[in-house]
Amino acid sequence: MSTKITTWMYLIRHGATANNISRPPVLQGCGINGPLVDIGLRQAEETAAFLAKTPLAAIYSSPLLRAMQTAEKIAAGRSLTIQPTDLLKEVDVGRWEGKDWGWIEANDPTGYQLHHTSPAEHGYPEGENLTQVQARVVPQLEQILDTHVQQHVAVVAHNVVIRSMIAHLLELPLDHVGHIHHDNCGITLVRRRGGKTRLISANSIFHLTSETPRTHSGETY
Repeated sequence: MSTKITTWMYLIRHGATANNISRPPVLQGCGINGPLVDIGLRQAEETAAFLAKTPLAAIYSSPLLRAMQTAEKIAAGRSLTIQPTDLLKEVDVGRWEGKDWGWIEANDPTGYQLHHTSPAEHGYPEGENLTQVQARVVPQLEQILDTHVQQHVAVVAHNVVIRSMIAHLLELPLDHVGHIHHDNCGITLVRRRGGKTRLISANSIFHLTSETPRTHSGETY
Protein backbone atom coordinates (compact mmCIF):
# COMPACT_ATOMS: atom_id res chain seq x y z
CA MET A 1 0.00 0.00 0.00
CA SER A 2 1.31 3.43 -0.89
CA THR A 3 2.29 5.61 2.04
CA LYS A 4 0.30 8.40 0.37
CA ILE A 5 -2.97 6.56 0.98
CA THR A 6 -4.34 8.00 4.21
CA THR A 7 -7.49 7.13 6.13
CA TRP A 8 -8.75 9.34 8.95
CA MET A 9 -10.95 8.26 11.86
CA TYR A 10 -12.58 10.74 14.24
CA LEU A 11 -13.37 8.97 17.51
CA ILE A 12 -15.96 11.03 19.36
CA ARG A 13 -17.31 10.49 22.83
CA HIS A 14 -21.04 11.16 23.16
CA GLY A 15 -22.39 14.35 24.69
CA ALA A 16 -23.21 14.63 28.38
CA THR A 17 -26.10 12.86 30.07
CA ALA A 18 -27.72 13.51 33.45
CA ASN A 19 -25.53 10.81 34.97
CA ASN A 20 -22.38 12.43 33.57
CA ILE A 21 -23.12 15.83 35.08
CA SER A 22 -24.54 14.68 38.42
CA ARG A 23 -22.27 15.21 41.41
CA PRO A 24 -21.04 12.65 42.09
CA PRO A 25 -21.44 11.16 38.61
CA VAL A 26 -23.16 7.79 38.23
CA LEU A 27 -21.83 4.81 36.30
CA GLN A 28 -24.29 4.13 33.49
CA GLY A 29 -22.29 1.62 31.45
CA CYS A 30 -24.30 -0.09 28.73
CA GLY A 31 -27.39 -0.77 30.85
CA ILE A 32 -28.62 2.76 31.58
CA ASN A 33 -29.76 4.22 28.28
CA GLY A 34 -30.76 7.79 28.99
CA PRO A 35 -30.74 10.75 26.58
CA LEU A 36 -28.44 13.73 26.32
CA VAL A 37 -29.23 16.69 28.54
CA ASP A 38 -29.09 20.29 27.30
CA ILE A 39 -25.33 20.64 27.75
CA GLY A 40 -24.85 17.34 25.92
CA LEU A 41 -26.98 18.48 23.00
CA ARG A 42 -24.94 21.70 22.79
CA GLN A 43 -21.72 19.69 22.82
CA ALA A 44 -23.03 17.50 20.00
CA GLU A 45 -24.06 20.56 17.97
CA GLU A 46 -20.65 22.18 18.48
CA THR A 47 -18.95 18.97 17.40
CA ALA A 48 -21.15 18.77 14.30
CA ALA A 49 -20.30 22.38 13.44
CA PHE A 50 -16.57 21.66 13.84
CA LEU A 51 -16.82 18.66 11.50
CA ALA A 52 -19.15 20.37 9.02
CA LYS A 53 -16.46 20.79 6.35
CA THR A 54 -14.97 17.33 6.88
CA PRO A 55 -15.97 15.05 3.96
CA LEU A 56 -17.17 12.14 6.05
CA ALA A 57 -17.77 8.96 4.08
CA ALA A 58 -19.53 7.18 6.95
CA ILE A 59 -20.73 7.64 10.51
CA TYR A 60 -20.67 4.69 12.91
CA SER A 61 -22.10 4.75 16.40
CA SER A 62 -22.73 2.75 19.50
CA PRO A 63 -26.47 1.93 19.49
CA LEU A 64 -26.96 3.49 22.94
CA LEU A 65 -29.21 6.55 22.87
CA ARG A 66 -26.61 9.05 24.07
CA ALA A 67 -24.25 8.05 21.26
CA MET A 68 -26.96 7.90 18.59
CA GLN A 69 -28.24 11.38 19.50
CA THR A 70 -24.69 12.71 19.16
CA ALA A 71 -24.25 10.93 15.82
CA GLU A 72 -27.55 12.34 14.57
CA LYS A 73 -26.29 15.88 15.11
CA ILE A 74 -23.13 15.08 13.13
CA ALA A 75 -25.16 13.41 10.36
CA ALA A 76 -27.60 16.32 9.99
CA GLY A 77 -27.38 17.80 6.51
CA ARG A 78 -25.37 14.88 5.16
CA SER A 79 -26.68 12.08 2.95
CA LEU A 80 -25.37 9.46 5.36
CA THR A 81 -27.16 6.78 7.35
CA ILE A 82 -25.74 6.20 10.83
CA GLN A 83 -24.45 2.64 11.21
CA PRO A 84 -25.06 1.40 14.79
CA THR A 85 -22.53 -1.17 15.97
CA ASP A 86 -23.07 -3.26 19.11
CA LEU A 87 -19.34 -3.84 19.60
CA LEU A 88 -18.94 -0.11 20.32
CA LYS A 89 -21.24 -0.13 23.36
CA GLU A 90 -19.87 1.20 26.62
CA VAL A 91 -18.31 -1.22 29.11
CA ASP A 92 -20.75 -3.38 31.06
CA VAL A 93 -20.34 -2.13 34.63
CA GLY A 94 -22.27 -5.06 36.07
CA ARG A 95 -23.65 -4.67 39.58
CA TRP A 96 -22.08 -1.20 39.89
CA GLU A 97 -24.53 0.18 37.36
CA GLY A 98 -26.33 3.23 38.76
CA LYS A 99 -23.75 3.66 41.54
CA ASP A 100 -21.07 6.31 42.09
CA TRP A 101 -17.45 5.66 43.03
CA GLY A 102 -17.92 6.87 46.60
CA TRP A 103 -20.76 4.39 47.14
CA ILE A 104 -18.74 1.61 45.52
CA GLU A 105 -15.67 2.27 47.70
CA ALA A 106 -17.80 2.28 50.85
CA ASN A 107 -20.02 -0.70 50.03
CA ASP A 108 -17.78 -2.93 47.90
CA PRO A 109 -14.26 -2.09 49.13
CA THR A 110 -12.70 -5.37 47.95
CA GLY A 111 -14.10 -5.05 44.44
CA TYR A 112 -13.16 -1.37 44.36
CA GLN A 113 -9.56 -2.09 45.38
CA LEU A 114 -9.18 -4.97 42.91
CA HIS A 115 -10.58 -2.89 40.08
CA HIS A 116 -8.33 0.07 40.74
CA THR A 117 -5.30 -2.19 41.16
CA SER A 118 -5.81 -4.10 37.89
CA PRO A 119 -8.83 -3.11 35.76
CA ALA A 120 -7.42 -5.23 32.95
CA GLU A 121 -8.02 -8.36 35.03
CA HIS A 122 -10.52 -7.28 37.68
CA GLY A 123 -13.26 -5.40 35.90
CA TYR A 124 -16.73 -4.48 36.99
CA PRO A 125 -18.29 -7.29 39.08
CA GLU A 126 -20.73 -9.26 36.93
CA GLY A 127 -19.70 -7.05 34.00
CA GLU A 128 -16.59 -6.67 31.82
CA ASN A 129 -12.93 -6.05 32.49
CA LEU A 130 -10.84 -3.78 30.27
CA THR A 131 -9.16 -6.67 28.49
CA GLN A 132 -12.58 -7.85 27.31
CA VAL A 133 -13.55 -4.35 26.20
CA GLN A 134 -10.36 -3.85 24.23
CA ALA A 135 -10.72 -7.30 22.62
CA ARG A 136 -14.06 -6.33 21.06
CA VAL A 137 -13.37 -2.67 20.34
CA VAL A 138 -9.97 -2.71 18.60
CA PRO A 139 -10.84 -5.28 15.89
CA GLN A 140 -14.09 -3.43 15.17
CA LEU A 141 -12.34 -0.09 14.73
CA GLU A 142 -9.61 -1.67 12.63
CA GLN A 143 -12.31 -3.21 10.42
CA ILE A 144 -13.91 0.21 9.95
CA LEU A 145 -10.54 1.59 8.88
CA ASP A 146 -10.13 -1.31 6.45
CA THR A 147 -13.56 -0.57 4.97
CA HIS A 148 -12.93 3.14 4.39
CA VAL A 149 -9.51 3.32 2.77
CA GLN A 150 -8.50 6.89 1.84
CA GLN A 151 -11.66 8.32 3.41
CA HIS A 152 -12.75 10.21 6.52
CA VAL A 153 -15.00 8.36 8.96
CA ALA A 154 -16.60 9.36 12.26
CA VAL A 155 -17.21 6.93 15.12
CA VAL A 156 -19.33 7.98 18.10
CA ALA A 157 -18.70 5.85 21.17
CA HIS A 158 -17.94 6.00 24.88
CA ASN A 159 -15.29 6.82 27.45
CA VAL A 160 -13.93 3.33 28.13
CA VAL A 161 -14.30 2.28 24.48
CA ILE A 162 -12.19 5.18 23.23
CA ARG A 163 -9.65 4.93 26.04
CA SER A 164 -9.13 1.25 25.25
CA MET A 165 -8.31 2.16 21.64
CA ILE A 166 -5.95 4.93 22.73
CA ALA A 167 -4.18 2.49 25.06
CA HIS A 168 -3.83 0.02 22.17
CA LEU A 169 -2.35 2.63 19.83
CA LEU A 170 0.09 3.87 22.47
CA GLU A 171 0.92 0.32 23.58
CA LEU A 172 -0.07 1.41 27.08
CA PRO A 173 -0.87 -1.35 29.60
CA LEU A 174 -4.58 -1.41 30.34
CA ASP A 175 -3.90 -1.16 34.06
CA HIS A 176 -2.71 2.41 33.33
CA VAL A 177 -5.76 3.41 31.30
CA GLY A 178 -7.01 5.52 34.20
CA HIS A 179 -4.35 8.07 33.25
CA ILE A 180 -6.26 8.73 30.01
CA HIS A 181 -9.14 11.17 30.23
CA HIS A 182 -11.77 11.66 27.53
CA ASP A 183 -14.35 14.44 27.83
CA ASN A 184 -17.88 14.36 26.52
CA CYS A 185 -17.68 15.18 22.79
CA GLY A 186 -13.90 15.22 22.87
CA ILE A 187 -12.43 14.12 19.53
CA THR A 188 -9.57 11.64 19.18
CA LEU A 189 -7.99 11.56 15.72
CA VAL A 190 -6.58 8.30 14.32
CA ARG A 191 -4.65 8.02 11.04
CA ARG A 192 -4.02 4.92 8.94
CA ARG A 193 -1.17 5.44 6.48
CA GLY A 194 1.03 2.88 4.78
CA GLY A 195 -0.69 0.12 6.73
CA LYS A 196 0.19 1.70 10.08
CA THR A 197 -2.48 3.01 12.45
CA ARG A 198 -1.36 5.88 14.68
CA LEU A 199 -2.83 8.21 17.26
CA ILE A 200 -2.54 11.80 15.99
CA SER A 201 -4.38 13.64 18.77
CA ALA A 202 -6.41 12.64 21.82
CA ASN A 203 -9.43 14.27 23.45
CA SER A 204 -9.41 17.55 21.53
CA ILE A 205 -12.02 19.83 23.11
CA PHE A 206 -11.07 23.25 21.74
CA HIS A 207 -14.30 23.26 19.68
CA LEU A 208 -16.45 23.04 22.81
CA THR A 209 -17.83 25.89 24.88
CA SER A 210 -19.73 23.43 27.10
CA GLU A 211 -17.09 21.18 28.65
CA THR A 212 -18.44 18.66 31.16
CA PRO A 213 -16.85 19.17 34.61
CA ARG A 214 -14.37 16.45 35.56
CA THR A 215 -14.48 14.23 38.64
CA HIS A 216 -11.66 13.16 40.90
CA SER A 217 -11.29 9.91 38.95
CA GLY A 218 -12.12 11.23 35.51
CA GLU A 219 -14.53 8.33 35.03
CA THR A 220 -17.91 9.69 34.02
CA TYR A 221 -19.37 6.92 31.90
